[in-house]
Amino acid sequence: MKRGKFTFIILCLAVICLPLFSFAQTPQYHLKLLAVQENNNGYLGSDADLYLEIKEGSGRVFLETFPLTKLDTQISTRFAKEIACSHFKLPCEKYDFIFTIKAKSTIIGGPSAGAAIAALTTIALLDLPYDQQTAITGTINSGGVVGPVGGIKEKLEAASQAGLNKVLIPSGTANQSQVMYNPASQNISLTSNITFGNGTLNLIAYGKEKLQLDVLEVIDLDTVIKEITGIDLDHKALPITEDKNYVRIMQGLQEALCSRSQELLVLVEQGGFVLDSESEKTFALRNQSAFNASRDGDLYSAASFCFSNNILLKAFYYEQQQKPKVELLSLYIQLKQKTAALEEKVGNRTIETISDLQASMVVKERLNDVRLQLEKIQQNDHPVDAREMASILAYAEERFYSAVAWFQFFSMDGKSFVLDREHLGQSCQKKIMESEERFQYAAFFLGPRVDYIEEQISDARKALEQQDFILCLMTAAQAKASANAIISSLGVEESALPQILEGKRRTVERIIAENSAEGIFPILGYSYYTYATSLQEKDLFNALFYLENALELSDLSIYFPEKKMLPSFIMTRAFQLQLQGFALGILAAIVFLLFWKRGTGKKVFV
Repeated sequence: MKRGKFTFIILCLAVICLPLFSFAQTPQYHLKLLAVQENNNGYLGSDADLYLEIKEGSGRVFLETFPLTKLDTQISTRFAKEIACSHFKLPCEKYDFIFTIKAKSTIIGGPSAGAAIAALTTIALLDLPYDQQTAITGTINSGGVVGPVGGIKEKLEAASQAGLNKVLIPSGTANQSQVMYNPASQNISLTSNITFGNGTLNLIAYGKEKLQLDVLEVIDLDTVIKEITGIDLDHKALPITEDKNYVRIMQGLQEALCSRSQELLVLVEQGGFVLDSESEKTFALRNQSAFNASRDGDLYSAASFCFSNNILLKAFYYEQQQKPKVELLSLYIQLKQKTAALEEKVGNRTIETISDLQASMVVKERLNDVRLQLEKIQQNDHPVDAREMASILAYAEERFYSAVAWFQFFSMDGKSFVLDREHLGQSCQKKIMESEERFQYAAFFLGPRVDYIEEQISDARKALEQQDFILCLMTAAQAKASANAIISSLGVEESALPQILEGKRRTVERIIAENSAEGIFPILGYSYYTYATSLQEKDLFNALFYLENALELSDLSIYFPEKKMLPSFIMTRAFQLQLQGFALGILAAIVFLLFWKRGTGKKVFV
């Protein structure tokens, strides 16, 4: 009887609870997407729906689309998810991501949903409250920077028709030329607050007055999240404080390279040679740039200008000397021996801090460059003449000198990490995977024009096979930075590059400041950051390239666990001796007690 009652109770509970379990489904997050679709008159704005479910897993990304979209949508979805995970340091490796895109008709493929995907990823993982009546159109790039997209006016019109309240657009895209718009779209009243005298349309005013839509420019993922959720994740840039040891060592490096410029100039003059007008002009310009940079405290830029001059002077000197090939071969053998000796010295260094790691990375990268240059002289299928050999040696010798100068950074202090071969190998493999993903994304749009990035990744793989994990990490990081620079500038007009650079710069500054506050000053990241700043006014794309490198090399600690140190008083020799004596005393007392009890015939429990 009791058993029957128990069974009846269980069945009743099952009937009551079963409907409740059916409601306990994985929550689904949703944002509106804005797109453009083709019609007979050109382009027409269209809305779509983006859904996301997250489940326990291993970081996999699944995408389902109705109707089917182009391959770049699949690539950009994974890319956007990774950007959000990296930007906010989210535990994405613990979850699988199931994205669904539903559109009313076939939409044009492209990465313009990237910012929305990154935002929804962040919202879902942090389970933030959010406004589904707000949409974002824009690409997402490294550092969480929102990039420009096309067809914004048509997308605003689609947002209005879909009943949305607010649309976020990339910074710097609010004013657009009307000639780019579809003539079949909604007519525009040419009032002064919507258009300018040159016919440029102000999309913020157009959205407000014609579409009853709030339109706001955003520069990065932080701003997007704040506008959609009303929550400021306090992901702000902090002021950078230069590490005093970095300044001291970089000043020594800069002085070494710039003093060498003067020594080489004297060598040229003593040889009775006179620089041609073009070389003299280039030398003077770089020399002045180095002086200005040094005066302004930009030591890395000053060192870079001097290094370029050193190559110019050494190449000119060898060219004028017209050394016979036998003498050049002697110089080649000497440099090869010195390179091997320094490589061995670097390989024997104990790597304990991120500063040690970065010093090793930069020295190895320069020595590898020297070795690759020297291999050109050894090529049997393309024998070099004396003039070409002299040019190769000039560059290789100055590159070697640069490696020697960077060796000073092994004296930097910093927090200790577990930088053994196992963790270095893992970080190398992860960085290769990241660079391959970025390369595939860039190659989808640019094809063979980015083959040089594939070659960098191939070099990283060779270093991995040779178990030179530090060189592998450096090469793979450079490949990823190159791909990110390409992706960040895809479809971007030169006038919009300053906004992209500003977003990157803010992100780099924040990461450098955060790491510095933790006792991890990124010597390479900060050096590339200062050089990018010096280039920003005259060479926007190279400034972007160096900011991407700074971004890659400013947060290497995420790949390595921190080494747990014992308190300093425990590490002293005197304390260790006292501890050993105390342990021996206890052991002797236990032995004495054991034998004494055994002699009395009593039981003892130790």
